Amino acid sequence: MMTEKLARGIWPALCTGFDDTAEHVATDRIQALLRTLIDAGSNGFFVCGGTGEGRFMSVAERKSVAEVAAAEVAGAVPIILQVGGASTEDAIALAQHAARTQGINAVASVAPIDQPNDLDAAVEHYTAIGAATDLPFYVYWLMGEADKRVTADRFLEAMQGVPHFAGVKFTDYNLYLFGQLIDRSGGAINAISGPDEMALPAMVMGAEAAIGTTYNIMPKLYLQMRAAFEGGRLDEAMDCQNRANRVIRILIEHGVLAGVKAMLGWRGTPVGPPRQGAPLSAIAEKALRADIDALDFDVA
Repeated sequence: MMTEKLARGIWPALCTGFDDTAEHVATDRIQALLRTLIDAGSNGFFVCGGTGEGRFMSVAERKSVAEVAAAEVAGAVPIILQVGGASTEDAIALAQHAARTQGINAVASVAPIDQPNDLDAAVEHYTAIGAATDLPFYVYWLMGEADKRVTADRFLEAMQGVPHFAGVKFTDYNLYLFGQLIDRSGGAINAISGPDEMALPAMVMGAEAAIGTTYNIMPKLYLQMRAAFEGGRLDEAMDCQNRANRVIRILIEHGVLAGVKAMLGWRGTPVGPPRQGAPLSAIAEKALRADIDALDFDVA
C-alpha cells in the first residue's frame, strides 16, 4: 500500500463538457469549468468518473479529456483519472496514457462492468490496472457494484495484492464500513467519501477528502464545510451540510446530472447536456430554477 496521501479536501467530480448535441467533447467548455472551479478553491479533480460520464465515452475521448484537464490544471491541484467502466484492456490503455500525461497524479477504477459484486473478479481487474503503471491506484467503491459480502478486513487483505493501491473513493451509505476500512488499515488508506449528502458524516468517520457531483455547482459551500469541520466549528459545518442537502433534494427530484449541467449553463459555464439520459426539458428547467431561487441562500 502506498503511504503518501494524495487526496485531501474538496474535489469536484468533474462534469465533462460536450457540445449542445452531446455528440462531441467540447474542450473549451471543460477548460472554462476547470478555471472556475480552481478559482473557487477546489483541492483536486476526479475526471471521467460517473459524473464525468466516462462509461459513455470512447477510449479516444477519455484520453482527450485527460489531456485537456491535465493541461488546464497545469499542476495547480492533483487529478485522479477514473479509467474503469470499460474492459480491463481499455482500462489498462487509459491508465498507461494517464502515466504518460503530465499532470495526472493517480488512476481509479470501478469494479469490472461485466462482473459486479464479486471481490475476486474486482481484484483481478484492479491488479491488472495497478500493475500497468507506477501511478497510485484508487478503488472506486460503488454501492451497487461492490461485493457487499466482504468485511473491511477481507477487503483490505485482498488489496494487499493490488500494485500501488492507495485508497478508496467510497460511494456508499454504509459509513460504518467506511470507518472500519480506515480503522482496520491503521489509517493507512487515503479515505475519500462519495455521497455529497453525507460529506460531513464521512468527515466524522475519518474521510480526508470528498469527491462529488454537486461540488461542480457549490464548491464554496463544501470548502466552507470542510474548513469549519477542521476548525471545530461543528454547528457551522452542519449548517453547510443542511444547505447542501436542500439543493440535493431539489436535484434528485429533477434529475441530478441533468440538473447540475443545466445550472452550470445558467452561470455562464455551459457543459452541454448529459449523454446518460435526457437533458431537462424547458419546462423542467424552469421548475428547477424556481425551486433553486426559492432557497434562502445563494448556491455557490
